[in-house]
Amino acid sequence: MLGTLIRAGDVLDLFTLEEPEWGVTATAQRLGIGKSLAHEALATLTAIGLLQRVGHGRYRLGWRNMSLASVLLRTNALSANARPVLRDLAETQAAAVSLVAWDRGRIIFINRHQHASAPVQRTPAAGTTVPADDSAGARVLLASRPVAELRSLWGAGGVQTRHPTLEELTADLAEVRRCGWALDVPVAGTPTCVAAPVRDADGAVAAAISLAPPHAAGGPEVYRHARLVVAAASRISEAMRGSAVPV
Repeated sequence: MLGTLIRAGDVLDLFTLEEPEWGVTATAQRLGIGKSLAHEALATLTAIGLLQRVGHGRYRLGWRNMSLASVLLRTNALSANARPVLRDLAETQAAAVSLVAWDRGRIIFINRHQHASAPVQRTPAAGTTVPADDSAGARVLLASRPVAELRSLWGAGGVQTRHPTLEELTADLAEVRRCGWALDVPVAGTPTCVAAPVRDADGAVAAAISLAPPHAAGGPEVYRHARLVVAAASRISEAMRGSAVPV
């Protein structure tokens, strides 16, 4: 039973923005399983609404995923408590503000708010997962992971970083933990994104909130943004400790 569930999860993970449609043969080849097992997994997931059949032997995600995602976003304490804080920070700073979390070695975007006057930024939509990299939010989340997990992720090539060695990356993440916030790796002429950790009721890092200002800034302005993001993250963390889920 456990093996069947894991296989079903592996099949669902194949469906991405880049590859939204799969068939039996391609699924079997990608997962390294027999066609009969691939067909069984696809057919079962279709029967329970997580996939839908489109055309001859082709499958896409089913509408049941949207229903489940809607329930998750509306009832999850993290998402619910973060929503008004993200909105307030985006409005007061005329910026783009995102909430990201750790999802099995990748970064998932949970929520995002952008002020109407802020320049349009190509931030992934909610639900999108991206590899862990040198972005501020990703560094905050990487800094919260156990050393063994980080080592495994590094060995599998799962971190897109400027650091040539795991030791240098580890030292960088230790500095993030010491400061309590992180910056994007600077790129000339682009706004510097700032992120801070959001903690759950047990004090563990549950997510990261990041702010991307409308214009490139440096010096005192970056530290002002950092203070604002840390304060916003603290507000969400405090609400999480109260286990309140706003309606």
